[in-house]
Amino acid sequence: MPVGAAVPPKKSRKGLFIAGGVLALGLVGGGAFLAGRGGSSDDVASPATSVVATTALTTAPEVSAPVTSVLNEPPSVADISRSTVQVQLLDANGIPICSGSGTIVESDGTILTNAHVIARDSFCNFSTIGIAITEDSGQPPVLAFEADLLVADAELDLAVLRIARTLGGQAFTDAEFPALIIGDSDAVEIGEDIRILGYPSIGGDTITFTDGSVSGFTSQAGLDDRSWIKTDATIAGGNSGGTAVNTAGELIGVPTQASATTDGPIVDCRVLADTNNDGIINSEDQCVPIGGFLNGIRPVNLALPLLEEARTATPMRFEDAAPTAPDPQFDPAQVIAFRPSFSLGIGEPEEDTEFVLTAIAGETDLCVWFNWLGVPDGTAWDAVWLVDGEIQDAYSLFAETWEAGTDGFDYWVCAINEDGLDAGLYEMVWFVDGEIVFAEAIEVTAMPSEVFQVTFDNQTGEEICFLNINPRGAIDPGLDELASDTTLGSGETETLFVAQGTVIIEGLDCSGGPVFLNLDGVEISGDQTITLQ
Repeated sequence: MPVGAAVPPKKSRKGLFIAGGVLALGLVGGGAFLAGRGGSSDDVASPATSVVATTALTTAPEVSAPVTSVLNEPPSVADISRSTVQVQLLDANGIPICSGSGTIVESDGTILTNAHVIARDSFCNFSTIGIAITEDSGQPPVLAFEADLLVADAELDLAVLRIARTLGGQAFTDAEFPALIIGDSDAVEIGEDIRILGYPSIGGDTITFTDGSVSGFTSQAGLDDRSWIKTDATIAGGNSGGTAVNTAGELIGVPTQASATTDGPIVDCRVLADTNNDGIINSEDQCVPIGGFLNGIRPVNLALPLLEEARTATPMRFEDAAPTAPDPQFDPAQVIAFRPSFSLGIGEPEEDTEFVLTAIAGETDLCVWFNWLGVPDGTAWDAVWLVDGEIQDAYSLFAETWEAGTDGFDYWVCAINEDGLDAGLYEMVWFVDGEIVFAEAIEVTAMPSEVFQVTFDNQTGEEICFLNINPRGAIDPGLDELASDTTLGSGETETLFVAQGTVIIEGLDCSGGPVFLNLDGVEISGDQTITLQ
């Protein structure tokens, strides 16, 4: 692994996870963790910032009719997409500053989403809830309406909005919106197909469709055994609050990238509701944490009482407050990680460590290595390991204090199990000051996997500066796989070694903007060429 090589920056993953702190838990099972570091880094340019792309209208467009089935056939994905909206939170000047997704569930414009999508804090100090509707799945959503917040439940991480005005404040009463039929989430069974639509931050400007299957169910204290539907379908940042439907096209849940279990590590803590009952949602309210496994869907049946309450609810108001001034010494969104690698243990000396693309069950040590920029000593950090989407607190590091220097290379974090690691998808997610910086994954297989030479042919018409590849099932395509001095121009090819299996792929331009995205997965079964277009 090259040491100290200067590389182009990978776009910050701020927004992939919802921001927040991570609490320490006691270790369970036979696992352990390990972390360490190498030397210092070269200079690397600062990352680009991302902007929420949108198309705005000065008057409301005509709204499509409600989604209905024809001859008892389920609605198409294109039909369902018209009921999926982008929730754009706007500043005082009407500029989108953060966003999520939502589903129209009643023709009067009632929208079901996550509570954390409309959480107002220093990260997202918005003034207005904007609603961008999906007119054409091949085009960015149209920012055309404003919505009121009617109900928010922090424990369920659910909220109900209602479209109330056109963008700019003109009220209306006669619009009819395309609403999805609400299904029965208690009837969902393990192994059933599930489809997800929304506006993830890694999906570009247009609506994104992913699918998968129901992996199981998880309980939550105070609720029932179906507090969460687990799925292998990809749920990335921005997908939260969106649409999860069954094969009949019925809404059966709300995709929630980070679920709200009370017995797991916390991956978000925001003011989500008026907990002190003063009629205002602000910093005086209790910060209610959510956390737990990833790729979770909140069953729609749990939202039914909130939807009923919303029918007669008075819109909730947000206090006007000046944004919290950022710390001039440190902004976690500016942290950069790059050049990730996996190894099976640490060599003696460290320079002799062998880096791998595959691993076999039974190995005792699995380590992630990476270089970093912009992490001052004394900063809180967390390294969270997941296996098949489940957080493994036995391998994870929580509420650590960074002492490796602001910039550097060859930091390593290891999952250790003296009894041998089980087969599965292993993923390490690195948080700095509560913000996710990256997530990198590797398959640990029962039988040896091969490594193939895969040629990537860029036919997108744009230059690709960052090519991110991770096994399918990972929460994110990961960090850049191209060499530090390599970009992939339009019409150019680059050959990389890729492990056998199915991978997701993301291509970004030099400013971190989306160029190519495949979250459905590409099967790697031999030396082959993959066309990016």
